[in-house]
Amino acid sequence: MLSPAIDVLASPEKKLNQSSRTGRSPKIQKKKTLSTIEHSEQEIMLCGTENQERKQKNRRHTQDSQSSGKAKKSKPAFMCCSESVDLSFSSSNLICNSGKEDCRIRPENHFWVPQTQNGEVQKGVCEACFDGMKDKEGWRKKKNTNKKKEEIFTCQRCSGLWHQCCSFFYGEPKKFVCRICAPESYKLVLDASGSSPDSNFIEERVNAFLENALERNQEFQKISVRAYYNPEDGVKTEELVPLSWKRKFIRKYGKMIKFASRAIHVFQQQDGVDQIFFSIFASEYRDPVGDGKSWVVIDCLDSVKIFQPTSLRTQIYQELILSYFHLARSMGFLDSYLWADPPVQGDDYVFNVKPANQLPPTPLILENWYLQVMEKGKSEGIIKEFRSFEKEKELKKYKKPTDVPMFQKSLWPPLMCGYDNVRKPQKLWKSISVEWDGHGSDNWFIEFNEVEQDEQLEGMIQERFHPILLSKEELLYRCLENNWQFNYPRRAKFASVGLINLM
Repeated sequence: MLSPAIDVLASPEKKLNQSSRTGRSPKIQKKKTLSTIEHSEQEIMLCGTENQERKQKNRRHTQDSQSSGKAKKSKPAFMCCSESVDLSFSSSNLICNSGKEDCRIRPENHFWVPQTQNGEVQKGVCEACFDGMKDKEGWRKKKNTNKKKEEIFTCQRCSGLWHQCCSFFYGEPKKFVCRICAPESYKLVLDASGSSPDSNFIEERVNAFLENALERNQEFQKISVRAYYNPEDGVKTEELVPLSWKRKFIRKYGKMIKFASRAIHVFQQQDGVDQIFFSIFASEYRDPVGDGKSWVVIDCLDSVKIFQPTSLRTQIYQELILSYFHLARSMGFLDSYLWADPPVQGDDYVFNVKPANQLPPTPLILENWYLQVMEKGKSEGIIKEFRSFEKEKELKKYKKPTDVPMFQKSLWPPLMCGYDNVRKPQKLWKSISVEWDGHGSDNWFIEFNEVEQDEQLEGMIQERFHPILLSKEELLYRCLENNWQFNYPRRAKFASVGLINLM
């Protein structure tokens, strides 16, 4: 369809004929016609320009709408890190229930479990042990994997995304507000209020050692210690001793062997986060027999390989043990017992799922490591003397089972029970003698140097109870339950802050 202006331009003769009848000059009419044509051309140009502008405007509006729609559909960016992380949690060793003491079901390995009723605990056996079984009916194959994965949290304020272990958030995901939007809600370091006299004692000593040991180019990263103490713990005597000697042990210790429990947890501040790297669990027996003798026992210690600088890692571990020994003698204890008992590879005492490059020491390496600790303690005046069980036995101090000090998690109670013969109790000591050679060098009797009376630290014996942090079993269970793992730096930080929130 043509425009009206083009119609005028296309019919000049008709307009001229009309003008001659009215007596008007054709020239004037021609000028008017030319003027109209010029005006029409301007309208055409104007109309074309407006159309182009309108089209461009519509095109821009369409592009803006499309880009706006894409922005709404695109996912928010991760606010925590730029890493492409594996969100799968790792699994831990499972105990093989074949009866072999050190047999384990490793992560990602297959194992077999019997068909059980609902609610019954499934006790599995590894593939090697299952292959040696005769009756294999009713068993099914499983794999030791952790099916849980890290969640992706969305901040309720900024809509930013966070990996669970980067978030330091331990509540319900739908209530997550990130630490950028609410920094006051996050505690990544220990509160000063959580300290205690015994933790301060160890903390001051080990930080002083660290400052002196650092080289000029090495950064000082503060170590913090938190200690917990239960003065009234104990175990039934009959649960530790061989049945054939139960009466004699009860006559010596009473029905309960009483002791105090102490847990010491050690952190180092790295990247603005206090990260746990070492724990000691000890039992303190204050004159349990009534003969005036008191002793301490390190039941368990565990570490995770994150302390910096790495060149001082071994020395810091040893310094922490000696700091506890120094604390113990300052509280009036004069003896200690130590057993070098390395864990099975993949087993965890406290720290759930350690770094892949952290392997357990061999028995010989661990023995030599403890010998270094005791030699150093002797040179510093903390330890007076230490003797292996073999040397102690040569002094003929042990002639019958009741001569051996009894305490929980000791080497000797389970060995005595294993060799026990109820019908012939007198043969127990002779039967267990086969263990003398095997364990003659991996456990020691330690004597401390006494301190002056005015240096004794009575204030260290203050109750500071915690149902989880005082028990390595409860602490490990909590880590397993929450997938607090230590195999990667960001997960170690997340687990550490989780523990800090318990303190």
